[in-house]
Amino acid sequence: WRSRLSISDRDRRGMSGRLLDPQARPSDARPADSWWMLADCEERVPQELRPWLAEPGLLTARVRAVCGPGMRLRLLGLRPAPLEPEWQLRMGIVDRSCLLRDVEIGCHEARWVFARSVFPDSTVSQHPWLRELGDTGLGEYLAQVGEVRRETLEYRELRPGHALFAAAAQGADLAGPLWARRAVYRLVDAPILVQEVFLPALGPASGQ
Repeated sequence: WRSRLSISDRDRRGMSGRLLDPQARPSDARPADSWWMLADCEERVPQELRPWLAEPGLLTARVRAVCGPGMRLRLLGLRPAPLEPEWQLRMGIVDRSCLLRDVEIGCHEARWVFARSVFPDSTVSQHPWLRELGDTGLGEYLAQVGEVRRETLEYRELRPGHALFAAAAQGADLAGPLWARRAVYRLVDAPILVQEVFLPALGPASGQ
């Protein structure tokens, strides 16, 4: 579980088929918290970002395909945190604490994507390797794990003042908004919530 992985475009397309469960849907118990299906907000998404938000496979693989050897993934932090009630509802669990894993995906020195993964304590207890990922992409590792399903992607327009916006900005003076997407991955019955924020430098790079 400490191995480093590399996934080609062909693997990326296969990955989307293995992970995406077309029958999985967000829980009906979730609150109306301004996360939408893409069809409900696509008109507001900048044209150059739409293919990235709609990407069915791994963002790491898409960045690698565009950037080539300059693609990088860097671990920013792994820390314990309270499990927010909205996350509890979204994942359908009763855990009260979790690990937050923050990474950034970029091309050379440009930051393209910020990702925050929420690992509930019960999930970490079943899958302790989640603590040891280091600079390995979570999705790339999950591609090697059996019985993993990704639920439907949801989208949100983040404004300054939102906690996820602040985490993605890392102190930079970003005017916003920033577009984000999220999905719950289930390792059998152990959920993980993955949130990905698309950063301003990605827009001009989309034409590469």
